[in-house]
Formats: sequence, C-alpha cells, structure tokens
Amino acid sequence: MRALALVALLLLAGCTPSATAAHSEAVTVQRDDVTLRGTLQVPDLAPGERVPVMILMHGYASWSDEPHLVRTAEQLAAAGVASLRVDFTGQGQSDGDLGEFGDAAVTQLDDADAVLAYAQALPFAGDISVLGYSLGGLVAASLAGSHPDDIASLVLLAPASPYGVYAPILRTAQQYRGPVLILQGDSDRLVPVRVAEQYAAAFEDAELRILPHENHDFSYGTDVEGMTVRFVTRGG
Repeated sequence: MRALALVALLLLAGCTPSATAAHSEAVTVQRDDVTLRGTLQVPDLAPGERVPVMILMHGYASWSDEPHLVRTAEQLAAAGVASLRVDFTGQGQSDGDLGEFGDAAVTQLDDADAVLAYAQALPFAGDISVLGYSLGGLVAASLAGSHPDDIASLVLLAPASPYGVYAPILRTAQQYRGPVLILQGDSDRLVPVRVAEQYAAAFEDAELRILPHENHDFSYGTDVEGMTVRFVTRGG
C-alpha cells in the first residue's frame, strides 16, 4: 500500500519513479582575459558518482542555447549524461568580439581548449565526448585531433568546410582515432554533403548518416538529438 501511495504522489506531482532528476546551472569559463558563459546540465548524482560529460559547441554568430542543443542537453541528462555548453567569444552572453568567420574560427579553437580543461576538472566527470554544429563542428574535430586521448567520442552536425586556410584543421582532426558520428542533411544549402563525406574519410572510425530532406538547421524533424544520445551511450 505504501508503494502504491508513493507512486500516486509521484504521478500527481508530474513525475514517474523512473524519471532521471537533473539540474542546470550557469557557469563561467576563463580563457586568458575573456570570460565565457554557459550552462552545465547534470543528472542526479549519488555521492562520489562519475558520469559521462558531453561538450556541446554551437555554430557561427549564434549561442549555446540553440534549440537543438538545449534539446540534446535535456535528453543527455535523461540518459544519465552531463553536458556543458558555452557561448564562444563575442557570442551569446560571453565577452569579447565575434569577428569575421575566419577570425572566429581561430578564436573558438582557443575557447574550446579552455572549455575542455573546465570539463576535465569537474569532480564528477567520467568520459568526455564532444558535439559540434556547423563551425562548432570544425572546431570540435580539431579539438578531438589535438586531444585524441581525452575525447571518448565525437559527433559532428553539418560540420563547416575544412577547405582552404582550414585544411590544416582537417589534418589535425585525423589524429583522432575514436568513434565519430557525422549527421548531414541532404538539403543543406550552406554545407554540401561532399564536405561531410570528406570528414568521414578523414577519420579512422566514422559513421556518416545522410538525413533525407534535412537542412542546415536540422529543422525538418529528424531526431538528431536521439541519434546523438544513443551514439554517446553506445545505444546505436
């Protein structure tokens, strides 16, 4: 009877016994004299428990509260994975100037190093994975190649082109040997499918999924968040 009463109370409160409690908090990451601001979302933890952490990186001239990144963070928490998403320099709530696309890419590479160090210092951090969207995908690929032993898995969403002055970034990314998931829409007018194919060819253990009718913003309705969570938790 007591168990039934507890279930009834949980249902009345809008909860279920299997729900994973989570909390989010505003955080700051210091990179030289620039303060970066973002959100740390953490599932309910037992004392001393360690959980996987995923860093979520947004695109150019955007911020870390892009709707699909927020949804990804929520689904990760429900699956027992913490997430850290931070506004890059000059974007969202962070300090500094955005600059042109090329300048922003260089700055975001430095930002990414600082964010990774922050994630590694979290007392509950287990394996660390990275997701990058658009320009954040290019940055995430470079980060993984620069720290191949520190990144458990990598997810790239419509990663920006690594051609021209960014060609060295792809060569750096090739140093990463862990599992990579690349999601690319076949209706993306900003990043063509061939760019995603080039990324896939560069990695030793990459899976490329071409998503029918999906665009650069992933607004067609494909469950990219679910794909990400299943990949990170090794659910397929």
